[in-house]
Amino acid sequence: MDLRLDDGTITELASSLPRSAGEEVLDADGALAIPGLWDQHVHTGQLAQAHARLDTSGAGSVGVILELVRAELAARRETAAPGTALIGFGHRLVDLAVPPTVPALDEATGAVPTVLIGGDAHHAWLNSAALRALGLPPRDGIVAEEDWFALVPRLPELPGVADAVATGAAMLQRQALQRGVVGLVDMEWGRPWESWPHRSPRMRIRTAVYPEELAAAPGPTGMVLEETGLATMGPLKVIVDGALGSHSAYTREPYTDGHGYAGHGVLSVGPEALRDALATAKRQGLTAAVHAIGDAAAQVALAAIAEVGIQARIEHAQMLTDDDIDQMAALGVTASMQPAHLLDDRDATEAVWPGHGTQAFRFRDLLDAGVPLALGSDAPVAPLDPWLAMAAAVHRSADDRPAWHPSQQLQPREALAASTDGITALEVGGPADVVLLEENVFAPVPWGENSMMLDSAAREAAERLRATDPLATLVAGRLESQR
Repeated sequence: MDLRLDDGTITELASSLPRSAGEEVLDADGALAIPGLWDQHVHTGQLAQAHARLDTSGAGSVGVILELVRAELAARRETAAPGTALIGFGHRLVDLAVPPTVPALDEATGAVPTVLIGGDAHHAWLNSAALRALGLPPRDGIVAEEDWFALVPRLPELPGVADAVATGAAMLQRQALQRGVVGLVDMEWGRPWESWPHRSPRMRIRTAVYPEELAAAPGPTGMVLEETGLATMGPLKVIVDGALGSHSAYTREPYTDGHGYAGHGVLSVGPEALRDALATAKRQGLTAAVHAIGDAAAQVALAAIAEVGIQARIEHAQMLTDDDIDQMAALGVTASMQPAHLLDDRDATEAVWPGHGTQAFRFRDLLDAGVPLALGSDAPVAPLDPWLAMAAAVHRSADDRPAWHPSQQLQPREALAASTDGITALEVGGPADVVLLEENVFAPVPWGENSMMLDSAAREAAERLRATDPLATLVAGRLESQR
């Protein structure tokens, strides 16, 4: 087939099209063309800093983290300007038997402002120098949930961070385009709608707004923010609960783990405040994206969405009951999910919510119930890589073990359909957002006798997806990436 792309739209599709005068021709040489991919949940400001951050992922103790910090500071003495802040990312509270403290970090860092962000992005471990630089009073422990979210937009105030963000914004666009990503939903804190017009967007960007900035939102969802038309206003984002790794996802059943914690997590925004925020957003023409990881948080979110009658998504939708899924289907609520999270949370879920693993990442049940799926990464919590997300949805395993709760697996084409922002085909009148691939990696996985996908075949399908390297990515008809 030939495709004609004009003014950002697919205008013709036929077995052979004659070249018109002045047209640029891209010879795809028999490649497979698919709709452009989207990542439906990214924190671009945090991701833009990732290239300059200390990686603390996999560190299983406070001592190991401090060793990494000391080694990084020693290595930077020859390269970094004096006083440049140290930002780290990746550790998980659920892995630490001893809680992190400010005095311990002070001993390792001295006067260098240091911020170590948890891998779920719901808390940070700051030293005294960073606390002073950001105008915070002394404390002994971490900064978490709403207190931390209020600090995130201010990190560029620390020495060296603003330069890292400027460099990283260009890098993240280039890397995303190389992976076939044509659009992002930017869930960054602060006012991302003010930042993107100055970042020379090369891909489609929808920027969220949080409740504390609602009065400053420039317009309704879909409003164009800059002259190319690529950056637009997105949804209101409300964070109702925390995250599994911080023991703060809000659950119906209590946590159980080896550290003696047995609470129900954290309800960050109560029912009344949530209803008020959603009602205000609806009056302003905004859709809603409500963060709810725990099943109790999903219950609170769905009740508010139903009462206000707003077009909405549940972000993460990680733990759901049958009733939650039925209500999502009845309300037309989209499940915005990050399949790569299950690779990290598989063991932790079984440990802290024993017996409830069947409620986690219910892709198949949601799809069969008619709930729209929208896949993403929550980058930098997981890599901005739709092929990793699709692979995780197909096989649900990151190691040699069989798929975790395989009844929830998706077929490759189902995972693709949840990764294209609702575009199910390349057709005349559709957006000229196209990705070219060397081969078809979406062949169906055969079913076994137990009405489950054959595990070996699902594993192979996932490996093919993860290994995919797009040939080219076009956004609004412009060639933005080619290898």
